[in-house]
Amino acid sequence: MHVIYNALLYLVTIVCAPLLIILLLVEKRYRAGFFQKFGLYSWKEILSNLSTRPLWIHAVSVGEVMTAIPFIKEIKRLFPQIPVILSTGTATGRHIAKRNSRGIDHIIFFPFDYPFIVKLFISRLRPLVFIALETELWPNFLRELKQRTIPALIISGRISGRSFRNYRRFGFFFKQVLDTVACFCMQSPADAERIIAMGADKSRVVVTGNLKFDLPIPGVEQAEKDSLHQGLNLTAERRIFIAGSTHRGEEEIILDAYQALKKEAPDLALIIAPRHPERFGEVEALIQSRGFRFSRKTALENSAGSKSCDVILLDTVGELSRLYAIGTVIFVGGSLVPVGGHNVLEPAVFRRPVIFGPHMGNFSEIAKTLKRSSGAVQIHSTADLINQVSRLLGDASLRESLGANAFQVVARNSGALQRSMEIVRPVIEEQAKLNLELRNSEK
Repeated sequence: MHVIYNALLYLVTIVCAPLLIILLLVEKRYRAGFFQKFGLYSWKEILSNLSTRPLWIHAVSVGEVMTAIPFIKEIKRLFPQIPVILSTGTATGRHIAKRNSRGIDHIIFFPFDYPFIVKLFISRLRPLVFIALETELWPNFLRELKQRTIPALIISGRISGRSFRNYRRFGFFFKQVLDTVACFCMQSPADAERIIAMGADKSRVVVTGNLKFDLPIPGVEQAEKDSLHQGLNLTAERRIFIAGSTHRGEEEIILDAYQALKKEAPDLALIIAPRHPERFGEVEALIQSRGFRFSRKTALENSAGSKSCDVILLDTVGELSRLYAIGTVIFVGGSLVPVGGHNVLEPAVFRRPVIFGPHMGNFSEIAKTLKRSSGAVQIHSTADLINQVSRLLGDASLRESLGANAFQVVARNSGALQRSMEIVRPVIEEQAKLNLELRNSEK
């Protein structure tokens, strides 16, 4: 079946090559890391800093990288002598990784899944163990690891309903792919059932929980909150509506809602944080077309003493989660359009009231848990968004209750990191032992 997969892979590449060239020329985000994904690195520089065979951890984008950081810290605590290589699939993921690079020896882009490329990466890096967060199933990559007897582990694995339906259509093929993975540490019983239904060996599937619940609980002192307000040129008395990780089609809804809310809450400020940096200009044009007093966050930083704004475009990467600490009401994007939602736990750890839309397929279990615990509000339309935000703005006790309940959901469901390490640790220890024996036998 791999022959068919690769034939289709090369065929699609040839057919789509003209479109790809256009995208590379027009869209900056497609150029980021493109050549590195072919293996165009200074391998000598990377390898010279590796004292022994490394652990390779893969976190595809921003959310996964943030989740990986506590995991990597625990890995380095237990195995300080083993280098760690972190791969990401996106430029924004790489940026976040660089901002939190303690314990990471090298950050690379994950390779394209062509046989000759994955052979190059794996033969150069020679990882002891490969660990992927969530569910990254690249057939050629995993097959090459298997052939080299390098264990591949999935941690905090999940299979959305939509992904499950797609995988099932090719169950005859993915059964072989799943056989290359040594262990699946899944987020929930539903995820475990889906991966088994796809063909994974039941004996290699375990439910360990969602690592996103193990986000560090931040303590934000008043001085830091004052500093955050100052950086936005907003007084501490102003209420702030934050729309985080928004996608195309959501900003219009947010701006419509804000326009209506502003009539009853003149002090309300809006912060919009688009998920993808390449859309900053597009979103800026949308905001300006409404006539709001507006500024980019970076412009505020460079113009001390300027007049305060009504709408602020967060045109930086890596600041959003901290800004949630001063939000009055938080909307988490990717949920009003069929994207699948983003991490609603990031504002929850700050005890903020959370709102999300109907499309939460990527975080379905978390969304359900928050709703059952009265820790979040789900909306389905612009009118619904206006009503719910208005209700929260007018009821401080309700905001406090929602935020407290959301925080308790995080606290009650933590522990996935420890349970995952109970699976991962023996595998690393065994591989390190085998590697040491091999090195001694070669002397």
